[in-house]
Amino acid sequence: MLRKIDEKPEQPSTPAPDSPKKDENPKQNATAQSNSDTTAVVESDRKEENLPVSVHDKRLNIEEQMNGLSHQYAQLRNDLKTNLFTEKDDFETKKETLDKYLRTLKRDEKESNDKLADTKAQNDDAAKEHLASVNADRKEQEENLAKLQSQLNELNSTINTKTAKLESLQSDLAKNEQSEADMSTSIKEEKDLQKMLSLMEDQKNSINTLYDQRKDLKSQINNAQEDITKLNGDADELNTNISKVNNQINDFKQKAHEIEDKMKSDHNYRIETIAGLERHIQSLGEEHSKIDGELGEINDNISYIGKYIKDVFHSAYLVRDVYLNKDKEYYVAADDFNSDAAKNDLFGMVNYLETKLQKPVTIVSSFYSNHIHEIIDTKAKKDHLAIPNVVNLFDQLQTSPNPTDKKVTIPENDSWVTRTDVESQDTFIYDQKQTLLMTVEYFDKLIDRINYYKNEQIVKTNIYNGDGQLSSTQNFNKNNELADQNFYRTDGSIVLTVIFEKNNAISYQLFDKNGLLEHDFNEKSELITWWLKSISPNTENSVFVGNNSDLLYQLIMNVNSISSDNTIRLLQDVVKNIDAVIDLLDKNSDIKDIFVQTDDDLHEIENKTNRDISVSVINTTSNGMLSLPESLKI
Repeated sequence: MLRKIDEKPEQPSTPAPDSPKKDENPKQNATAQSNSDTTAVVESDRKEENLPVSVHDKRLNIEEQMNGLSHQYAQLRNDLKTNLFTEKDDFETKKETLDKYLRTLKRDEKESNDKLADTKAQNDDAAKEHLASVNADRKEQEENLAKLQSQLNELNSTINTKTAKLESLQSDLAKNEQSEADMSTSIKEEKDLQKMLSLMEDQKNSINTLYDQRKDLKSQINNAQEDITKLNGDADELNTNISKVNNQINDFKQKAHEIEDKMKSDHNYRIETIAGLERHIQSLGEEHSKIDGELGEINDNISYIGKYIKDVFHSAYLVRDVYLNKDKEYYVAADDFNSDAAKNDLFGMVNYLETKLQKPVTIVSSFYSNHIHEIIDTKAKKDHLAIPNVVNLFDQLQTSPNPTDKKVTIPENDSWVTRTDVESQDTFIYDQKQTLLMTVEYFDKLIDRINYYKNEQIVKTNIYNGDGQLSSTQNFNKNNELADQNFYRTDGSIVLTVIFEKNNAISYQLFDKNGLLEHDFNEKSELITWWLKSISPNTENSVFVGNNSDLLYQLIMNVNSISSDNTIRLLQDVVKNIDAVIDLLDKNSDIKDIFVQTDDDLHEIENKTNRDISVSVINTTSNGMLSLPESLKI
């Protein structure tokens, strides 16, 4: 089926192209082209040779044409499906935009109507009440001013009266003092002493009277001055109060003027605001009606396309190809790919990713193989792919900065009888009694492993890397069961021992460079978790791909809390387990990108999915053949 793999899925607002690009499914196009070319060559050869076409050849020719038609039909049908969903997405995007705009309009309408009602409800009652209060306070102060002014006038009158009295007393005092002076002068002018004495005697009573009168006048003058000083002080206080009252009256007048101006301004503002709001509300109503109409048309279109999709494809959901972002780094995780099925899945994912991305991916593995790099490199070269990067648990544990130069060799022994298997080139070594002592297995003409036997029963196996260094040893018990397996650094020191019980690993003992026990793990998952924490993989710009049931893949997800947006899961045997797959997708709505093994798996998901999802086929077991449908009706 035709699916866009190398292009980013279109956003709903961007229409999909009317027709697919020719290279979007090179395999199918190549198959169809190959069929067409084969047919053309056969027919051309037949014409040139003028040989009759047998019924068998005609059948083969028809089958080839039907196979080509099946691919074309699948491409056209998938293209139609993609086009319909893109059109539906486009309408739904427009609907979402209009719904958002309509919500904004409704909010604006409500706010405008609320503001209009609030504006109409506003009045000058509070301002009028405030103005009346200010005027009342001003009137009260004006009355207070009149009282104070009256008091001041009375006080000034009293001061004037007191001042006139004081002046009269001062005049009398002056006269008194002048009379005394006149008497003194008359006495001084008298030359006759007797007459002077007689005159002084005659004026004695007058002088006493003058002194008594003067004393009384001074007392009255002092009292009058004190009264006038006090009255002037009272007058000053009254003038101060009058000034304060005048200021208050002026303030009240200013405040009243401001209130009146604000009432006038508020009144004008309300008139203008009400008119503006009414015009705005009318405009919003017209726009609301317009958007309602547009939404109605779009909803009709969405309903039509939805019904069309259900009628034609029996599904309301779109299954797209997984989008691969070439700017990100892709990591393929595998705990074990020893079996052919696991190896097919691993290299199927690598093949798919590197073909689409046109760059190497990274394989992250916790699987032990003494030739892991050679196996992966050979497979990549065979498939004409970029050689993947490899991050391997055992590779990292066994690497040493000072590797030994001791290489494995088979010593010569005259008492041995050696035989070589012609087909496998394995070497079998016996003693003189034809008792099997050991077998030597080769990998790429180099010693791969040596198996040691006792009493025709294997007891130990030494495994060597490509440089001929001891990589691992396996020890077997008397029941031919694996008892333990030791792993060595390239410098010859032991790094890990795995202990088995009835062929099940029960302990993973990790040793430091001095041969001291550093960790003792009960399960391989504990060893892997420790390793993942030590390497701290970069998760910011990475996508992690792997078998959903693979131990390493699950641990990478859990230990590093990888977002589902940065994962692609391979689901196995989907056709056989479709109910479990749909249940998995229902419970994990965040899973959006998955790999499946075959086209049949893809079609099964297309038929059963209850949401949009991205699915790509890694083609590990599919032969790529499609059968022509019973009817070419859409």
